[in-house]
Formats: sequence, structure tokens, C-alpha cells
Amino acid sequence: MSLVIRQAEWIDKKGSVKTGDILIKEGKIEKIFPSGSYPGSAETREVDATGQLIIPGMTNAHYHSYSNLLKGTETDLPLELWSLYTVAYGHSLTDEDIYLAVLLGAAEMIRNGVTSCLDHFPHIPKSESALEAYLESGMHVSFAPMIHDVPDHHFLQLDLPDDLRRKMEVPPRSSAQMNDFYSELIEKWHGKEDRIQLTVGPNAPQRCTAEALELCDHLSRTYDLPIHTHLLETKIQRDYGRRHYGEDGVLTHLDQAGILDNRLTVAHAIWLDEWEMDLLKERGVSIVHNPASNMILGSGQAPVFDFLQKGFPVGLGTDASNCGTTHSLFETMKLVAMVPRIGERDPGRWLDASQVFNMATGQGALVLGNENRKGEIAEDFDADLVFLNKNTTTWTNTHDAVTQLVFHENGSSIDSVMIQGEWVLKNKQITSYDEKRVIQRVQERAETLRENSAEAVAFADKLRVHVEEFYHHFYKREE
Repeated sequence: MSLVIRQAEWIDKKGSVKTGDILIKEGKIEKIFPSGSYPGSAETREVDATGQLIIPGMTNAHYHSYSNLLKGTETDLPLELWSLYTVAYGHSLTDEDIYLAVLLGAAEMIRNGVTSCLDHFPHIPKSESALEAYLESGMHVSFAPMIHDVPDHHFLQLDLPDDLRRKMEVPPRSSAQMNDFYSELIEKWHGKEDRIQLTVGPNAPQRCTAEALELCDHLSRTYDLPIHTHLLETKIQRDYGRRHYGEDGVLTHLDQAGILDNRLTVAHAIWLDEWEMDLLKERGVSIVHNPASNMILGSGQAPVFDFLQKGFPVGLGTDASNCGTTHSLFETMKLVAMVPRIGERDPGRWLDASQVFNMATGQGALVLGNENRKGEIAEDFDADLVFLNKNTTTWTNTHDAVTQLVFHENGSSIDSVMIQGEWVLKNKQITSYDEKRVIQRVQERAETLRENSAEAVAFADKLRVHVEEFYHHFYKREE
């Protein structure tokens, strides 16, 4: 059955407020009529959107679902140290934990108007549990299982005691094994219900051998899949990348594998020189900006204004719960707009609200390869719609809708959300699955999770001494 939204008021791709009647059929916006002019049909359900503002569903373009169970753990450490603990906790998660973590994150994102995400997923054996949860959630996901075969202690050339090193030397999955894993996952899940999309997910260039990156290229070309990776998140990664791969660093490593092109989306991209930005732009690479985790981990500030000036597609990500804040792009948009203004005296280099909102909507869809179906309220696009109640303090008087969305809205005005024409949030209640049951089950398992991770966290404590020594030595040498 089709659905018409009468008296709709929405924000278009140029940031203007438009009005009309929106006809939805088979998950798509079939036609937009002038307000009140849709003739009606016995076959069409009607929704009155009077008093609401509709925006396109937003895209969280870099995110780690497993971390939804790790809020409150180790957020006062830089990346090289933080990684020890997120790995320790992560390896302790069961299939049920992963399933629950995905649904927790889905609820948080849906309530904040996020209808699509890219999940850069490290727990290969538990991929199907995650995908089952995404199917239940109603969300669109670009699912990127991580490929890596170089541990950090090798890349950083850490001097570890023999007993710790022996425990760290776990053989990685071979390229043949990862090829089989991806092939089977793609056959079963890619394109399922038009909401599951597989993406090739190298963890980071420095965590992959040439063979692993060549596998990424092979999988991408064979199955016509995009590629997503972390890139140059810290100064240590940049400098040690140059030690390993020569003066041109990790970009050479990516280029030699044949994946430095328009199939590639990179998260963070903080420590880029000018020539590196120019090379990425020339090759058609897209960028995902993650301001919260960049700040919490002390990694640095990405040159977002320069990215936009050079014409990069730039999306937004919330990263992980244990190195970010909430999975709300309203919060992320504020950080994107405000943080770069600190110390920048030229207001011509400040990002305006329309640029930032576009990163969360149209640009976010673009970096995930969905630019012709998501990120905009227009005919032939998916009916991924977010309904905000205008009878709130944020919207009592509308001067500029996009500015108010970016600087004043926090998600509390959201009343309902639909994905491909189906309600996933209605009257502030998740409708696609039983959110209360998920929360209850997570609470029941909380102590078990702590017990399961205790040994791994204790081992991380032992490693921390040596990584901390390396970290402080590196930055002391830089002074």
C-alpha cells in the first residue's frame, strides 16, 4: 500500500524549506504534489504532517557497533594506548553481545535521525550476528568487516618482553581464508532487503601487508564493492608509516596495492601534508570526519575547511562509543561547526550550517555510494524521513531552519522516523524491534561481560607499561 504525507514541510538539498504532499510507494518517494493537491485514493494511507519539519535521514559514515557495550571504558588515553583496551573488551564479546550491541546502537541512531551507517566491524566470526540485528533494526548498513594481518606491536617496533610477545603472536587469518569469508558473506547478505550493503574494510594501511591490501582490491573489483579504512589518525602513524614505506608513507602502500582511487573512503585523515591531500583529491578518495573521537583520543584536528575547499566529499562519523560521545549527528554537527573556529580569526574559514548539514545528509550518502537514493527528499529517492515536532523550544520561531538544526537541535524534537517508507520510530517509540527487551538483556549480561573481559583487560594493563614508555619517548623526541 502507498502512503501520502499531507501538509509536509521539509528541507531540500539547498537548505530551503519546501512544502507539499509527498507520495511514497514501495519505499520510494514516487511524486511530490503541491500542498493539498494530491487527489487521494482508497489504496493510500494518509499522514498529516502539520506542525512538523521533515529532514532526510542522516548517515553515520564511520562507526563501530561493538563499542555500544563499552561506554565508560578507557576514554582518557591516546589511540595507541586506548587500542589495547578496546581490543581486550572486544575479544570478550559473544555473538549475543554483538547482536545486542548493534540493536543498542540502532536505537540511539534512529532516535537521533540517523537511518544509514557504515559499521567498520572487527569481529569477523560474529558478522552474521551483527547482520541479523541490522536486518531486525530496519536500518540501512554498509557493513565493512575488517581485514588486517599486521599487529600494532610489529608496526610500532615495540620492545616487548618475551612472555608478552609470545602471547601477542597470534597467526592472522590468511588471505585465502578472508577471501572465502567475504565471498560467502556477500553471497548470503549483500543487497538483502535492499538495506544490507557489504563494503571491503581494511582496518588501516599500516595494519595490512601488501598481500592483504591486494586482497581488498581483488574483492572490491570482483564484487563491485567500495572500500573503507582508517587513515593517518595520529602523528605516530604518519611518522612510522614513513619509516616502513619511505618518505611518501602509507599512501604509497595503498597506491601500490591499487586501491588509492574513487572506491576508497578514509576515516580521520588528520595527519596529511598538502601534497597528500592533493593526491587523494586527484584520485577521487572520500573522507569521513570524526571530530569527537579525534578530540577524546587527542589525535588532532582534521583540516575540514581545506577538504571542502579542495572539493572532497566529506561525511561525518561518530566512531566508537568508548572514544566518542553519543551516536548523534546533531552533536557531531555542532562539533564540526564550532571547534575549528577556536583560534581561527578569519571567519571566511569557518564552516557554515549548510555545509555541515550537507555532510550529515547528502555528502554522507555520497561517501557510502548512495548519492542517487539517499540524503535528499526528492522524487525517486528512498523514503528515509525524520519528523521533528515544531512545538518545541527549538522551533517556536524559525529564522533559518538549517542553522537551527545544526546549532540548536539536539534530537529531542524528533517524533518519528521512517526508513524506505516503513516506520522504525513512531511517537518516540522504536517500532521495528523490542528496545526494552534489548536493554533488559544487556543489563542482565553486564556482570558477565565484565567477568569475561577481566583476564584480557589485565593483559592490556601489562602491555600498557611498554606502550606508554614508547608513546612518551616518541613525543619527547619530537619536542
